[in-house]
Amino acid sequence: MTPAGARSLRLDGRAGVLVASALGVMFSAGLGAGWLLARYDAGIGFAVEADRLADVLELAPGRSVGDIRAGTGRWTVDMARRVGPEGQVFATAGPDPSHVLMATVAGSRLDNVTVITRTPGDAPRLPLACCDAVLLRRVYSDLRRERPGFLQNLRRVTRPSALVAVVDFHPDLPTGPPRDTLPRREVIAEFVAAGFTLVEDHERWFGNTYCLVFRRDAT
Repeated sequence: MTPAGARSLRLDGRAGVLVASALGVMFSAGLGAGWLLARYDAGIGFAVEADRLADVLELAPGRSVGDIRAGTGRWTVDMARRVGPEGQVFATAGPDPSHVLMATVAGSRLDNVTVITRTPGDAPRLPLACCDAVLLRRVYSDLRRERPGFLQNLRRVTRPSALVAVVDFHPDLPTGPPRDTLPRREVIAEFVAAGFTLVEDHERWFGNTYCLVFRRDAT
């Protein structure tokens, strides 16, 4: 091999190393961006929505809140911290197993959360007249046949002028979940028929969700 050929091979080899290094940096940057986005959704995104929910539900120290089908319990714990030791949060299990919810609550070391695991029928499973506010986050569409009875029982467990926030997916957006969801107009009609008044309508809440806030009548 000639000296020129040897130099060419060395240059080609160095170029290959440089290209591989560049691709490695780009790939790592892509993974890093995805990781950062996931952290944003889990951290900042959660915090921003939690603040908005606290605002529309008028959470304050001493308030009593219901978290229906509380999932992993993350929203439960956040609301419990906001209402403080003078307040109370009642969390019902689902769709995640109840032990997941209980583990989250136990890990928070808060003593103002009551976890309700199971009761028969279509009741929201909360004590009568217990709540100043209720959160239904990505829950209401899944109730289907239980909804009429559920709303009547929701009136029984809420106090006069209590607030209820319903967060759910828009059914007409391509980024929606692979399940049937209720359009806003149907949710509004059902709550109004059950004696609730719509007080806030956030058509674009977060991502492809909406948030409707209802107030129970004062009687």
